[in-house]
Order: sequence, then C-alpha cells, then structure tokens
Amino acid sequence: MRDNLDLRIRQFSPQHIIVLVLFNLFGLQFAKSQSVTISGFVTEKRSGEAAIGVNVLIYQDTATTPGQRLFRGASTNKFGFYSIPSVPVGSCRIVVRGVGYGIASDTFFISTSEKEVRKNLQIPQLSIEMAEVVVEGVYDESKTEALSTIDIKTDFARHMPSLGGEIDVFRVLQLLPGVKSVSEISSGLYIRGGSPDQNLILLDGVIVYNPFHLGGFLSAFNPDALLNTRLIKGAFPAEYGGRLSSVLDLTMREGTRERLSGSAAINLINSRLMLEGPIGEDVTFMIAGRRMYLDLFIALANLKDTPRYYFYDLNTKVNLKISESDRLFASGYFGRDVLAPPEGETSDFNVRWGNSTANFRWTHLLMANAFMNSSLIFTNYKFFTDSEDEGDVTELFRAVSEIQDVTWRAEVQYIPNDVHSIKLGGELTRHSFNVGANNDAGSTIFGLTTQRLSSHEAALFLQDDWNPSPMFSADVGTRLYYFEKGNYVSLEPRISTSMKFSDQFTVKSSFAVAHQFLHLIIRNDISLPTDLWFPSTENVKPSRCMQTVVGIETKQFGDEYLLAVEGYYKEYKNLYEYRDRAVFALGAPLESQFTQGTGKAYGIEFFLNKQLGSITGWLGYALSWTTRHFPELNRGREFYPRYDRRHDIALAAMYRISDGWEFGATWMYGTGQAYTMPTGQFYFEDIEGLGYLGSGWQALDYSQRNAYRLPAFHKLDLNFIRKFSWFNLPFQFSINVYNAYNRKNPFAQSIRYRYNYEVDPGGNTYRSVIPVPQVVQYTLFPIIPTIGLSVTF
Repeated sequence: MRDNLDLRIRQFSPQHIIVLVLFNLFGLQFAKSQSVTISGFVTEKRSGEAAIGVNVLIYQDTATTPGQRLFRGASTNKFGFYSIPSVPVGSCRIVVRGVGYGIASDTFFISTSEKEVRKNLQIPQLSIEMAEVVVEGVYDESKTEALSTIDIKTDFARHMPSLGGEIDVFRVLQLLPGVKSVSEISSGLYIRGGSPDQNLILLDGVIVYNPFHLGGFLSAFNPDALLNTRLIKGAFPAEYGGRLSSVLDLTMREGTRERLSGSAAINLINSRLMLEGPIGEDVTFMIAGRRMYLDLFIALANLKDTPRYYFYDLNTKVNLKISESDRLFASGYFGRDVLAPPEGETSDFNVRWGNSTANFRWTHLLMANAFMNSSLIFTNYKFFTDSEDEGDVTELFRAVSEIQDVTWRAEVQYIPNDVHSIKLGGELTRHSFNVGANNDAGSTIFGLTTQRLSSHEAALFLQDDWNPSPMFSADVGTRLYYFEKGNYVSLEPRISTSMKFSDQFTVKSSFAVAHQFLHLIIRNDISLPTDLWFPSTENVKPSRCMQTVVGIETKQFGDEYLLAVEGYYKEYKNLYEYRDRAVFALGAPLESQFTQGTGKAYGIEFFLNKQLGSITGWLGYALSWTTRHFPELNRGREFYPRYDRRHDIALAAMYRISDGWEFGATWMYGTGQAYTMPTGQFYFEDIEGLGYLGSGWQALDYSQRNAYRLPAFHKLDLNFIRKFSWFNLPFQFSINVYNAYNRKNPFAQSIRYRYNYEVDPGGNTYRSVIPVPQVVQYTLFPIIPTIGLSVTF
C-alpha cells in the first residue's frame, strides 16, 4: 500500500503541483455541478441608469426575517454589475437594497441542470435623506467597505446650504473631517495634508487637470450631469494611480430610458439646463450645459471699471446597448473660463483656462463571473495667464501650460468564488506638454518662449479583494508603473484590512505607496492663478508619498448612530516649488527654477453620523499637522503650508418639516490659516547726500514663511427648501443664507503705514518722521441671502 501511495505521488509533475496550489489559493473548484453563479445588472427602476454600490444579497430560502442565515452577498460596481458565485441549487431569494433606494427582491428556484443564472433587477429610488452620506455607504453583514471611503449621491447636495443657490458637490465634501478649503472663495480640496493637484479627479474615468471655475469658487462639474461621487481620502487601492493624496471618482448620468425629460435651474450665479432620454429602444443620451452671466450683468449695468469674468461648461453622454453582455459609452466634457480686464483696457491681467475630455468605453460580460471594460481617452487642458504689476518698476509675468493626453485603459474584474474578487488591468498614456513662463516686459504674448515635452506613461495593476471569513477581509494589490522621461520604474504596494469583532465594532487599517509624475508649480507671490504643470524629467524626480491609516467604527442605538475614528500618517518626498529668486527670463530653463523638498502630514479624525429619524446629520472633527521642508526656502527651516489648520469642526443637519418643507444648516470652524507676515521693521535715518530728502526709510523683516496665523474662521449657513407643483411640474424654491451671523472672516492681512499728525504751539500741523505700521484685514463675504428656483420635467 505504501508503494502504491509513493507511485501516485510521483505521477504528479511540478506543473501539476503548481496548478493544484493555484486552484487551492483562489478557491477554485473542479466540480460545480451542485452550485451556480448568479450575476446581472442592477438599474434604477425609473431611469434605467446603473445603481452603483448597492448590496445584492442571496438567502437560501424565501424569507429574510431574523434567524434566517444570509448565504452570499456582493455589491454592484460603477456599471451596476454584480456576480455571486458558488450558490447551491435549490430555492433562493435575492434581495437588493442600498442607501437612497427601496428594496427589490425576487424568489426563484435553481435546478441542478443550470450552470449560471442571470438576474437583472430594478430598484426603486426613495426620497433623499441625510443618510445618503455615510462613511462607507451601506452597512450590513454581507460586506466590509474600504477605509476612508465616502459615497455621495448628487441629489443629496441639493439639500445642503450653498452660496448663491449654486449646488456644488465639492463644498459638501469640505464638511467632512480631513477635507479642507483654503478660503471662502475656494472649493479646492486639501485632503489630509495634500494640495489639490495631488488629488486624482476622474470624470467618467478621465483625468480632469483643473476641476474648478472662478479660481476655485465653484467646481467645474454641473451637478445635474452627475450620478454619483466617491471620495477615497487616502491609501487608495491599486486600480488608482498617478496622484499622491486621494481619489475623487465622479460618474455621469447615462440618460433615462423612460422618456424625454430634464431639469432647469436659475440662481444669482448662473443658469443651467439638462436634457436626457431614450433614442429608440437601445440608446439613451444626456446633455447638460451651464453658463455664468456675470459678464452680461457688468455690460448691462455699464460697470466700466469691473473686470470681466464668465465660464461655461457642457457635459454629454450616449449609452448604446448592443446586447445583454455588451455596451458602448461615449462621454465628453468641455469647459472654459475667461478672466479679463474691464472693457476697453488691454493691460493689467488676462487669464484663460479650460478642459476638454472624451471617453469611448466598451463594457463586456466575458462570463457570469468576469466583467471587462476598456476605454480610449482624450484629454486637452490649456491654461494661460498674463499679469502686470505696475509699481516703481513694471513687472510682467506670463505663463502657459498645455497638456494633451491620449490614453488606452483596460480592466477585468474576475470573481472566482465568494472568497476572492480579483481586478487586473493596465493603461498606456502619451503625454504632450507645452509649458513656459517669463517676466520679460519686452516680450509679447505670441513671443512667449515655451518648452515642448512629451513622455509615455504605463501602468499595470493587480488587486484581490479577499474575504476568507465574515469577520475578516483584506484588499491586497500592487501597481507597477513606468515613466519614460527619466526611465522611472517601480512597484507601489497597497493593502487594506478590516476586522469585525461584532456587528457593531470594526477595526480597519491600510498602507499605500504612491508616485506622481506631473507637478503643479505655482507662484505664491502673485494673487492671480499661475498654474503650471511640469512633467518629471531626469532632473525633476517623481513625487512620492507613503501613507498609513488606522481606524475604528462602531454603530449604536440600532444603527441610528455611526462613530468612525481614523488616524493617518503621510511622508512626502520630491515636492517642488519655485525658488525664492526664480528667474523667468526668456530662454531660462524652467526646471532650473524649481527647488526640491519633503513633507509630512498626520492627524486624527472623528465622525459621528446620525442616519435615522426626522433630524439627520453629522458632526466631524479633525486634529491635524502638515509641514514642509525645503533646504532653499525659509532659510532651510521647516514651515507650515498655508492650508495647514490645527483644528477643524463641521456640523451638518437636515430636518424634514413636512413633505413640502425642508430645513438644512451647516456650521464650520477652522483654526486660522498659516500666513506670512512681517515680525519686525527697521528704520534708517537719512544720511545727507544720499537723496532721501531727510525723510529716512524703513524696511520690514519677514523672519519665517507662514509663521503667523490669521484669526479663526467660522460661519453658519442656512437653507430653506419649498417643494411645490406648478403647471403639473415639480418645482423647488430655495432660500439660502450664507454667513448667517455675519462673521467677518479674514481672507488676507497686510501692513499699511499711517503717519501721525500733530499741532505745535504755533498752530502748525506737521507729520511724524517715522510712519506707524498697522495690520489691515480683508474680508470677503458678509451675510448673503440668495434664492434659487429649479424644475424637473
């Protein structure tokens, strides 16, 4: 018997052993006659659009009452696809639910002859509740969500206070702990110590280089065109790359299959219009446009000395259903901003920027447990600034930054069993840059010397969402990147884990390494935008960030309250800024004007979310530190960037008074910004013969960069919404009160000199020889009541 056993062992070659190990590793089964894979698509019942991130649950019998055991669970991807393998034959019930949705279910029987079952389901939408913003979506025993992940339904943002009545998802995100803005006029996202250029902003999978209008006052995304927004605040999975700090993944609407419909809105800032509907049985479309009309008001009011500014943007998407397994999508975005001097003037400043994107995507269901999508992407970004400072010596600064990208991307999601969900993919991008900057007053706009660069960027990624037990899960992956300029090649490990000690208590952690090959360099001494994107080269190395996140979550009082606490630590290398005495002369190499540094960011965040009841909302608090160190800046000493804030508090609440009335309020508090102010002054008496005419002169001493703190920022915003029907159409009228208690929040401070005047005994008035410095504070917005009106049809 022993000899027979040895013979059987020797019959397995090394190749056989490797195959057996792989099958065991991924839990594959040789015989599947007694189990099947259930897969399909979940769509919204009314519109037919993909239901993203909803839970699909399989029960072994026809009941979901307490005591019935959940057998399998999965969540839909951004295309509404789900797959649940290894479901045993017999009677089953499938249940679909998600935040902001009702419940869809179906009961069916799986016979032994079936190998796979296709179940497409439609889920009804509910009225918008505050619970549509929760840390990590829907909580149930079927899945464990990723750390630091927030999903926001766009309809939720419509119920939050806004400035001018204009809806902005970015400003809702700023109410979350760890997400900051640098000023009242900025919707820019500074996430856990990272600057806005370190955020990966994706619109339908396409990178948007400048996602802002009006220098950050509004995001560049029309809320009517958006379906879903997902923010990953740090340590993002391997499928994302090319940025250091965070990921903001926005998905556009596909267009309703029901009928031709749309929405329109007008407020004190801009107007917008969105149309969507079917074109035949298998094609849907969506088109949305927005236009700011400040320039029109200036012209009508004949305000000759007021700068002209306007923006417009256009979103469009077409969805073609080829078969049950294949779909084609074509989506595009076009936006433009223009800031120009008053009519008739040709000097002072001229700033223009815009984004154009297009994505042609094909999705294909390879098999019941394998889903593929591939894209061909085009991106065109242009930025130009021309500013002139007329002092004792006229200083002219001009900069241009243009990027053209062509990208091919493919990804496969494979779900072999209920333990593993594997994603693998790759992308190849050709970047073309045209950059230049100078302050030569003798140059012309058309004579601006620019530098043309090009480079290829490639990446491969592999990640496995591993769920060995209901209590433990992990997402393990790696990303291999290559950047042609400088021949940079490296691996980026990514891992996140989750341990559920009970249904009410979970501990999570994550670790990630990320690199960024495109650097946004700005001038801190000019108030106008001076954005300049510059690629990594042999001399300009890719930026690198290593980050660790640890957090706990607990649910209390029947899941009515959720408390999440997260701590993070990040280290940055190869950060770049302009030198203090950068030379922008014609012909001067731009990369020689950069200086290299490092940075750190760390902190702890608390998030308390009330998800049920007539009054819903959240309270967020963040305690954080962000530092930078550049040997050639600030005399080699460590300093705080301007967006470093020690304490941040945000309170958001919504009260549904009745079916037609809603009330919302937000309150924010933030430690004053780090700011550069003089710490002393020198006065020099006039020396006869040097031409100072006996008046003397003084100079200010700036000892350290951003060593001063502006006063604390805090404000209260209110929103009243009245829903009513007019001409059989649903209208919504909103009253927004910005800065309700009229807090004079500081935007900037500067030093002005004042001379003392005195009267001598003879009645003569004379001026003091030495002027007295005074701190002058600038504020932006007092209390501002605004109104808005919107309609859907």
